[in-house]
Amino acid sequence: MESVSVYRNCTKKPLDDFVADLSTEIEKRGFGFYHLEKSDLGDFYRSQGVDWPKDYEHRVLQLCKPENSGKALQVNPERSMLVQKFFFIFSRDGKTEIRFLRYSQQLMADLLGHNEYEQGFSDDVFAERMAGIFSAMQSSVEAAV
Repeated sequence: MESVSVYRNCTKKPLDDFVADLSTEIEKRGFGFYHLEKSDLGDFYRSQGVDWPKDYEHRVLQLCKPENSGKALQVNPERSMLVQKFFFIFSRDGKTEIRFLRYSQQLMADLLGHNEYEQGFSDDVFAERMAGIFSAMQSSVEAAV
């Protein structure tokens, strides 16, 4: 298995409809989206003076389960670089395209150092849980498309 891969999918649903359906699916799995007010890249770039077409939509949605990530970071703050999970959703050629980066369990454990802790779960357990979250992300997209 590759250490890092890009998950790709697409739908003919309009972007807003897909995002609403994806939100429902991730909520079923106990997650939520955060910083939604900052997720629209078109709004951001237009506010910075960049010429951004009105008909091109591009969102970055941050997935989180605060009760899990909050505990994981207290055990090992190095996990912060891996705990952030994002969906990249954009319109192209009449379709809504969906992407996210997926890291292998082995890569995450290797990057963190396979540490054990007296308080809290090990880096290997963290990597295993993250691999499960990437699977939940994929199944959420597949149910929403």
